[in-house]
Amino acid sequence: MARAPDLRKAAVHLAQLLGPEDCLLVGGMAVGAYGYVRATKDVDFVVRVKLDEVRARLERQAIRVTLTRGDPLEGDFPCIKGTLDGVPFDVMPALVPLDWERAVQMPMGRGATLQVVSLEGLIRLKVRAQGPRDLLDVAALVLRHPEHLHLARELGAAYRVADKLEIWLSDPRLKAEMEPPRRARPRKGGRKK
Repeated sequence: MARAPDLRKAAVHLAQLLGPEDCLLVGGMAVGAYGYVRATKDVDFVVRVKLDEVRARLERQAIRVTLTRGDPLEGDFPCIKGTLDGVPFDVMPALVPLDWERAVQMPMGRGATLQVVSLEGLIRLKVRAQGPRDLLDVAALVLRHPEHLHLARELGAAYRVADKLEIWLSDPRLKAEMEPPRRARPRKGGRKK
């Protein structure tokens, strides 16, 4: 039986190729870093260098990539797509203002770390993306970190997806999943040991 590709290893490898100081981990792996672990099959980064430069860096390492330009009128954005160590990846420009100084260092084992976009930046990126999975991620993150609820609602209104976001924020299954685990309480009248 073939082993599944190692997302963590691929993410560290890709960050090294992109330049660790020039990229921030985003997407499903970043969502997991903030407490909402969900399945993901790819690695996503934003970069602060031009995508043409990123493409050149990767192609010098014999990594085949595709640069899509996207249609800004349709809300699309440019993106580099490729596969590294058997793992699909996307590299995007920072589509919203990000505070690179607030990146969080995520330990990846064997002394390796990745820079993860700040929680505020991740919420901004996810609301900007507006997909169902993105808005579910935002709701889960906000339920886990309620101090960001106002920001999420403000962004939802600005991007005209407030109603869709509210559906996820009020979803009882997601609320139950995001509740912290309860500690077992001793029963009254039980036997004493």
